[in-house]
Amino acid sequence: MSVMDPSTSVLAALVAARRPVDARERDSIARFSELIVELDRPFDENASKVHVTASAFVVGDRGVVLHRHKRLDMWLQPGGHIDAGETPWAAALREASEETGLPVSFAGPLDADGVPPLMHVDVHPGPRGHTHLDVRYLLTSPSVPPAPPEGESQDVQWFPWYRAIHMAEPGLAGALRALQPGAPVLRAARGNDAQECATVYLRSRAFGIPGVPVVHAESEVRRWMADEVIGHADVTVAEIDGVLVAMMAIEHGRAGTGWIEQLYLDPAWVGRGLGQQFIDRAKQRCPAGLQLWTFQENVAARRFYERHGFTAIEFTDGVGNEERSPDVRYTWPA
Repeated sequence: MSVMDPSTSVLAALVAARRPVDARERDSIARFSELIVELDRPFDENASKVHVTASAFVVGDRGVVLHRHKRLDMWLQPGGHIDAGETPWAAALREASEETGLPVSFAGPLDADGVPPLMHVDVHPGPRGHTHLDVRYLLTSPSVPPAPPEGESQDVQWFPWYRAIHMAEPGLAGALRALQPGAPVLRAARGNDAQECATVYLRSRAFGIPGVPVVHAESEVRRWMADEVIGHADVTVAEIDGVLVAMMAIEHGRAGTGWIEQLYLDPAWVGRGLGQQFIDRAKQRCPAGLQLWTFQENVAARRFYERHGFTAIEFTDGVGNEERSPDVRYTWPA
């Protein structure tokens, strides 16, 4: 184990303090923390095949700036390697300026030491067998056309948030979902919402209950959402500028009662008041009483339901569910 220099120690602490926006970032934070302590020169791409890189989310009134990576042929955020004597946040600012030609600056205040907030962490394979420990910062730019210099990718564009999120690769999508401005609006689901509802379901389960397997392939989940959920239950979704961030399905019973069959929030929106809006809507829909099942492992969900007046009345060993995972039945009112 190496002895970390002060700048590395600061970065390691900032990474460890991150609240991940999804399962991928949670795993990346753990991997970053494991690897960084083994590196003598973590910012030097020539010292080890494992090294820290830096990138930036460039945002503004026109949305998000992405550039098409020449080797990977993917639309990504600007970023790259860290020069000698450079901090990761300075590298992110420099790379964004060089790759987009935009007059970028840090969004939001810096701390007393001039360090901007760390906005995302992603550990992923790089070229030539390298592993990149990528730290990401939020930059802003005026709404002017990108002007990348010669030698950089010329495919640099502003994208509206919904397009950037829908075309983003998995290591980028979660951060964009968390950063998307605006307030979600609840509405009744439509037939063409099935695929996005399935995405929310899969992202939510991967983050909230990693120990409970999804026993069906992703394609089967998407088909189930389209064929058996949307149009067959009372489904409410939360949408923000063309992006679905939560869904709830209720099966109505007799005399104003019902079951919450599905309630999933994108992990980027957990803890932001959206869950309460759904519970309030469910109580309005079923004023005589609600029931639901959740997995015993899902401690965060259980605390959420209990805060909102639900009482646990039945515990099982999971023999009745596909996952064979212990579950618990809640009712409201008690």
